[in-house]
Amino acid sequence: MSSEEPTFERFLAAVRGTNPFRSHRITDVGSTEATVASIHKNAFNKLVRVVQDAAKEPTSLGALLIGAPGVGKSHLLARLFQWAGEDKATIVYLHNILASPERMLRYVLNATVSDLAGHRGSDYTQSRLYTILNRALIRTGALKGRKMMTGPKAIEARKEALARLGAQIDPQNAVIPALNAFLTGTSHGSLGDAGAERRAHAAVLWLSGETLGPDEARLLDQAAGDDGLALADDAAVERVLHVLAHLCALAELPLVLCLDQIDNLDPDAVRALMSYAHALLDRAKHLVVIVSGVKQSMLSMRAGEVIPAAAWDRIAERILELHMISPEEARAILEGRLDAALSGFEEKEIEEVIAARKRDRLFPLGGEWLEQRLDGVQELRPRDAILWARDRWEAQQDRLAAVGGKRWLKEWPGPGDDRPRPPVAKLEDVIDAEVRKKLEEGKNRRRLQQASLPPDEDNLASLTHHLLARCAGQGGSTLLSVEHLTPKKRGKAPAYHLLAREKRADGVIVSTGVTFLCAPSGHGARMPLQRMVDDTKHTDKRILVTDEERRPLRLGGAGKAAYDALCKLGRQRFLHLHLDFSGHAELDSLAGLLGAARSQDLEIEHPRGQYRKVTEAEVMASFHRQSLLLAPPVLRELLTEEIVKGGADSVPPPAWDAQQTREHIMAELSWRLGLMAKELAQIFATRKKLPEKRFPEVWSHLKKTAQALHDEGHVHATATDDDLFVQLQSRK
Repeated sequence: MSSEEPTFERFLAAVRGTNPFRSHRITDVGSTEATVASIHKNAFNKLVRVVQDAAKEPTSLGALLIGAPGVGKSHLLARLFQWAGEDKATIVYLHNILASPERMLRYVLNATVSDLAGHRGSDYTQSRLYTILNRALIRTGALKGRKMMTGPKAIEARKEALARLGAQIDPQNAVIPALNAFLTGTSHGSLGDAGAERRAHAAVLWLSGETLGPDEARLLDQAAGDDGLALADDAAVERVLHVLAHLCALAELPLVLCLDQIDNLDPDAVRALMSYAHALLDRAKHLVVIVSGVKQSMLSMRAGEVIPAAAWDRIAERILELHMISPEEARAILEGRLDAALSGFEEKEIEEVIAARKRDRLFPLGGEWLEQRLDGVQELRPRDAILWARDRWEAQQDRLAAVGGKRWLKEWPGPGDDRPRPPVAKLEDVIDAEVRKKLEEGKNRRRLQQASLPPDEDNLASLTHHLLARCAGQGGSTLLSVEHLTPKKRGKAPAYHLLAREKRADGVIVSTGVTFLCAPSGHGARMPLQRMVDDTKHTDKRILVTDEERRPLRLGGAGKAAYDALCKLGRQRFLHLHLDFSGHAELDSLAGLLGAARSQDLEIEHPRGQYRKVTEAEVMASFHRQSLLLAPPVLRELLTEEIVKGGADSVPPPAWDAQQTREHIMAELSWRLGLMAKELAQIFATRKKLPEKRFPEVWSHLKKTAQALHDEGHVHATATDDDLFVQLQSRK
């Protein structure tokens, strides 16, 4: 913690270095950002009642949340998430759900279980799934008062209790055995049993819809056939979700699947996702599905039958439309953020701050300034009010830098904003800058919430196809066409996920097959590799893409033989690209940004103070101008007809004292609402007297350290443009 108490000088430093209005949109529903309970109060209360009703009655409910861009839909969902975290509900937030229509339900299950179990297999005791199972046993009395004792006898008692409870909610005994393997494996694993940890992990894989090999299946006391052990079909996938929803209800933590910004998806994906959501609501008990999107886009999809009428009626059983807010509500939002930002200085009784806040509750923005901005305004978006405040805060920062702290406070609010207006930038430059920031924001968001983007072959194939399909036949690209091959319900699986045709500079047409492999076992890798070997007619080149960070390629005897046969083809005919999590997140962020533009939820200021939407075509043009689609190796390989080397960056990161950096972050946050990682880096670089040219290294290092502290639960980091907003983690 900091050795210095907040003082007036430190308050001035905070004003100079932090802008509490920099973030004007929610990118993380788990954010601790200040909210105002009175804003959209009725809609929030309706959502809460929907969740509470589903907990009490053996039925499932759908809710549709719509409104214009920037009106506060994601903020409302963040408030619901915060409410649920107070021991009220289990919310799974699913965003940018991209998968082939045939595999959409399985990907929803994968993402849901990943969210509930977490992405660290060695720490399942901290997962929500472990809490739900134990709490369900206690709340129903099935555990007979044994509560959370962890000795071998107590663990066996929990196993027997879950089996008894399962007889009521899973009469086919199809899902409970795997949940019991997770429960007992996690419990024994916490006592140091490594084999038990592996059993818990195998259970999570099976519950997620993955295919297990013989070794993993034996951990669950099952036998794997030639095709491995997996959920057989969509009915089996639904059954897992039904059992999870029922257990959540018994734990008095009803399950809520929140499908946010679904209008970002292509029509086929929306149609499949809504059809599956409809089926879940019809057949599950104690489940809530909240669908959120821009009103105009959602109504257009309804009119065009992208969302069938029957699915719409079930999903939109409760419709909550958010409208623009009043000037009084806009003032409340700004006051709320200022209260949170300045509370630490008022608590320490810094006289100058207390006196200024008594004079004007909107200090240092100013009540008169807001009245002038709201003159003649009848209603506005929350986003607009926050953007105004952001600019006003920046003007006060400039004034503070120009005249010093004492004079700034004495003359506050000072003259009007007489800063010279910068020349109007070219529209393309403004779009390019916004695209770069939002792409980095998307990658950072996934890094901070890795469980929200599980390793999944179909998701990777869908993301890659989604991006490549928009480049096929376009000038500057060698790609002529790309096809997403999906397995038929009956019949042989295709050799590849993607089949691409390219035209080389010499006019020769080259066909390329791409297989994505995220198999958790050598058994799961064997058949896909063998299919690639056996395909000698359809392709000139074969590409294998593996997730080497989370699912490194595991090979048994037959799999190794197939892989060796592919390698013998040479690099001109076979290429193995090694993907890491950042590579997966990059593909996801590129696709997500196109979706945001499609749903009219991407805006820029041009010129300053005037906002316009960025179209999907403008985003694609920006991608091409900045060669952003050539950064991911799998895209570059299929767009340029060049050989790409896989693997991580060969340049080693600079050496830093990690503990010293962690202490720096915690100390600075101890007396402030929060700081951007860039601001933390500036303070760090100044104290270390580092040359300006090293600042990018410092900033990158601070972001990585903040992410590590976030993962450990010491801070809460939120992705904001190309940076992170970092706060001390609140302790309940």
